[in-house]
Amino acid sequence: MSDDEKWKAVLSRNDSFDGVFVFAVRSTRIYCRPSCPARRPTKEHVTFFPGSIEAEQSGFRPCQRCQPRDAGPSPKAKLVDHVCKYIEANLQGKLTLVTLSREVGLSPYHFQRTFKRVLGVSPRHYVEARRLARMKRFLRNGETVNNSLYNAGF
Repeated sequence: MSDDEKWKAVLSRNDSFDGVFVFAVRSTRIYCRPSCPARRPTKEHVTFFPGSIEAEQSGFRPCQRCQPRDAGPSPKAKLVDHVCKYIEANLQGKLTLVTLSREVGLSPYHFQRTFKRVLGVSPRHYVEARRLARMKRFLRNGETVNNSLYNAGF
């Protein structure tokens, strides 16, 4: 991956590159994830590193906003993963946007935006897809259509 491609990922705050590389700002001696919400530096002051260890060995310190030292998934991805597990465990119940947003402590609007940004689908479409997959599994196992619909949470 070229430096120009990395720079484009930084400018677009593309979180799919988190964990692939970090960028460091020579003027502040701070390094960040590509998706960091902090103000964008000028390109001339930026250096790219494959990971946090290399950046710290070169004398840079981690950003306090994006916390690039945590090599795992982004906090948004962790939040969505938690909600997906909650959805799987509660498919038979009523899963509203308000219920799901309360599960993670966000406003419904902010939760929906975050969920859609991470997975590419709305929470409602995700729930419907999970219920549909569950219904198909019941049908393949010989359940009646009515029982499959009911057991899937429709």
